[in-house]
Amino acid sequence: MASQESNSKQSNLELSYIRLSPSPHPDGSVSSDEPIVFLHGLETCHIEFSRTTPFLSKDYEFILVDLPGHSGSKEILPLTLENAANALFHLISTKVAGGRAHIVGLSLGGFVGLEFARRYPELVLSLFCTGCAPYSGLRRWVMSQPRLLGGVGIVLGRLATDAMFWLPIGVKPLPGLREEFRKNQSMALLTAGYTAVHVVSLEDLAKIDGVRIAIVAGGKRDSVRDTREAGRVLSSKNPECKAFVVRDAVHLWDLQLPELFAQGVRAWFDGSEMPKKFEVLYSCEGIKTSYGQVILDRHI
Repeated sequence: MASQESNSKQSNLELSYIRLSPSPHPDGSVSSDEPIVFLHGLETCHIEFSRTTPFLSKDYEFILVDLPGHSGSKEILPLTLENAANALFHLISTKVAGGRAHIVGLSLGGFVGLEFARRYPELVLSLFCTGCAPYSGLRRWVMSQPRLLGGVGIVLGRLATDAMFWLPIGVKPLPGLREEFRKNQSMALLTAGYTAVHVVSLEDLAKIDGVRIAIVAGGKRDSVRDTREAGRVLSSKNPECKAFVVRDAVHLWDLQLPELFAQGVRAWFDGSEMPKKFEVLYSCEGIKTSYGQVILDRHI
């Protein structure tokens, strides 16, 4: 793939990004002219998707973004969902032919994708997001303590060996990514990130209109219940929205199961059947039970 890098900071909205163009097809077939913008999680950067993109590289143009406060966009502050969505608007409206794109967002990037869809639905072709359902119960209380979470994260990040660092994440080490974690990790960034995602509610999701959204839970780390509720709210505004769980997936499952992640992205954006590992949690079309029955009640 041909690549192009931008680190322009001409304005406070100029996100750093890597653009990758699809390689020519040997058979002369044409790649999709609908680009994909990738949005990473808290403390990471665009490198996070380097295991996923090879499975999509022949068919799509990619724009791999560093979100505000992270890596190449470190000087773009503050880190808020509003600022990130506005910067993404600037990027897509000025750098993407046609001014529209598919969005892939994971964790913080998923929350940014949802906020972007709420503010600028006309720029979103569709959204695939994971690990970003609004929190409830104990998870919500924990996320309401951003300085505590940030302090614990910083201590563990500094003391952990490589093996200790990657073990709780549940993925194989990715060269270069821990170095970006270290560069990005600060109390200011972590406090801002946790604060931003904690305040997102189902009421915010109910304000998203006209965008086709897949919201996914990694079954081993994310809240399946919260993801189902998010799917219920999203589909009340657009019946094409669906919620899924991938039972074997951890939170950063783009690094754990990159081929399956890419298959889900491709299927959602193409409008084709999702991989069998994507178990439907909520859909206006109904949910297939383990007995093969289809339940059509929207309020499952």
